[in-house]
Amino acid sequence: MPSTSTSPSPSSLTRLERPLAALLIALYFALYSLLSLLRHATYHSFGFDLGLYDQVFWNTVHGRWWESTMSLGLPQPHSYFGDHFSPIFFAILPVYALFPHPQTLLVVQTALIALGAVPIYLLARATFPDTGQPLLWVAAYLLFLPVAHINLYDFHETALAILPLGLALHFLERKQTVWFLLSLGAAALVKEEMALVGIGFGLYVTLARGSWRLGLLLVVASLASFLTILYAAIPAFNGGRGFAYFQSRYGQLGASPLQILGNALTRPRLLFQTLIQPRKAAFVAALLGPVLGLPAASGWGILLLLPTLGYLLLSRYEPQFSFTSQYSAPLVPLVLGTAILGLARVPVRLRTLVSAAVLLSSLAFSYAYGNLPFDRRFDPREFLPEARYTAFAPALAKIPAQASVAAENDLTPHLDQRQRVYGIEYEGLADADYVALDMAATSHDPAAFGAQLESVRGQGYEVIATQPGLALLRRIAP
Repeated sequence: MPSTSTSPSPSSLTRLERPLAALLIALYFALYSLLSLLRHATYHSFGFDLGLYDQVFWNTVHGRWWESTMSLGLPQPHSYFGDHFSPIFFAILPVYALFPHPQTLLVVQTALIALGAVPIYLLARATFPDTGQPLLWVAAYLLFLPVAHINLYDFHETALAILPLGLALHFLERKQTVWFLLSLGAAALVKEEMALVGIGFGLYVTLARGSWRLGLLLVVASLASFLTILYAAIPAFNGGRGFAYFQSRYGQLGASPLQILGNALTRPRLLFQTLIQPRKAAFVAALLGPVLGLPAASGWGILLLLPTLGYLLLSRYEPQFSFTSQYSAPLVPLVLGTAILGLARVPVRLRTLVSAAVLLSSLAFSYAYGNLPFDRRFDPREFLPEARYTAFAPALAKIPAQASVAAENDLTPHLDQRQRVYGIEYEGLADADYVALDMAATSHDPAAFGAQLESVRGQGYEVIATQPGLALLRRIAP
């Protein structure tokens, strides 16, 4: 009598993969939408950057296109595009116009991050059909260290690059050139440095695919786009304020993008000193460790990572080489995508073992350093209300809509829907009509908070509401 097998057939695996992958993605979206909303509702979100972006979108739907008083450290109305060039915001604007709240930005970001697993699934499915691998890579994506950290760190435009970059790699591997170019173009609209990612794609197309014409065109177009945005588009919006952003983060290499590039190419010792640092090595290890360094086995695929790693590791601004910040977002689809390409070069007899090791490694890294609810460093306190904020909220709600407000970082996202709002950390009081203080900004030091309160009062303000460690002041009328 023939024996029967209880193991699923390849076709049944394929049938199960799609609903299970969709379920994982949907569960992630539901959970992280809830966590993002709770984090904001309990005053754990920040003015930089949720409050900043909410003001920019709110001003736009009120006819003041992309206007901010919080970016550039400039406490007067100006265009956000003079700080960073993000035309992708036009795609989000219709949703925000229907639901003009900071919570909208948080949910939209979570949806796009969750959907970033889709191209990873599609790439794995095309590379390893009927194997169960696609579901594993969806899990690896959702466990990947930067993903949850980015999701729970307010709203940032860089997170919007995850989905289009993943799609670009998928369509490139499927040889669907038009969709590849459209996806890469969408990613370039996210922020100015996304154009640099296109250089990596151009080199990969040239060397791995042998498409010299398309590859060189991508390299030239990407570099030209990057320089045009930096030297023409952004200065047109900021009145020619120069490259202060680059000087603060890359000043050790030069005062402008071209100087930075020149010194990086001609001064190897300076380049070595900039790149070889323990924190930067740990950053790279945190990105490649969960996927067992498989991108290094992807052949020319490693070129896809180099532009993003380059501009992150050349910086002296620590958040740029931290997997807990938004700056690593472009690497999420590129690391996982090239890991899949690397696994495809592993002998078939070893792939199941390596895949299992990837899943275990992803779980281990996530538990040790991630921001999922089961992770060791996950902090439930970020989602719990504090009585003092609950009692203080009615006072904040009474601030007139037309009044200008200066507030501490965790209060700004609840006060930003007005034409003039300032973050005390960067813009100071800026002659605001109202000032909202929080002892959390002084590391919960009562003496420092008391000194700050007296300083503000000495500048012509009176206290109109208090709670423990909180104070709302109004400018005394002449």
